Formats: sequence, structure tokens, C-alpha cells
Amino acid sequence: MDQVKDLLGQPAFVFKCINIVVGACMITGAVFQFLWHSFSSIIIGVYAVLFGGTVIGLEVYNLPSNYQTILYRYAGFLYSFVGRGVFYILVGVLITGTSPLRYAFATVVGVVGLAYVVLEFVNKFDLPPSMVPPDSIDSDIESHAVFRASQEQ
Repeated sequence: MDQVKDLLGQPAFVFKCINIVVGACMITGAVFQFLWHSFSSIIIGVYAVLFGGTVIGLEVYNLPSNYQTILYRYAGFLYSFVGRGVFYILVGVLITGTSPLRYAFATVVGVVGLAYVVLEFVNKFDLPPSMVPPDSIDSDIESHAVFRASQEQ
């Protein structure tokens, strides 16, 4: 029991669990998108599966540094609370629908997104390990995401 309390006391572990749950909600909400046989719902479902898989993959796997650099360069918003929060809100809105289950999954994703946006401005927690930018990026100012770029020249 003490081990569980120790794990829950570590913000990095809590963020990892939350992100995995959000990724699972994205994928499950996407599966419900496939039940409506319209072209747009299938496209949204495919994107939601890809987004959910990416979120879970970032939490479960340690990417090699060259893949982290590429991901940071083209999806740098995943490396900040506000970027990830807005991303979660967007995906939450995309997976809403007529089913109560779709609303439930979308609500979980959207509420976590709102919480992440708030966490960006509270500055109480450090970034979890999956959201820390790769080390090789620090020397190249051009590859920084706009919202994380250093103002020093």
C-alpha cells in the first residue's frame, strides 16, 4: 500500500497515467466514430486513432533521440502543457457525437485538455519526462517551437 502512495505522490507517474487514459479515450471514441458510416466520421476516426496512438506511444516508449527531434520539430505542441491541452480539447471536440459513450470519452479528453491549459499558467509542476524537449534541440534555435523559443540572442 505504501508503494501505491509513493507512486501517486510522484507527479510524473500521475501525468503518465492520465495521458495513457486520454489516449485510450481517444482511440475508443474513434472506434465509435467508425460505427457511423459516413465519409467524414471515418476520416475523423482514423485521425483520432492516430492521435491516441501517438499520445500512448509517447508515454510508453522511449523514442530514440533522432525521432524525438523530428517529433519536436513538427509536433512541438506536444512538449508543453498549453500545446497538449489545446490538442486534447481539439480531439475531444472531434470525437463528440450522438452517443452518450462518445460524449463521455470526449468529456474526459476535453477536461484533461482544459486542466493542462490551466497547468501551463500555474507553474506548480515540472514537465513530465514525456513532455521534456530533446537535448539535441537546445543548440538549434530555429527548431524551437514558437511558444517555447528562447528570447536570448
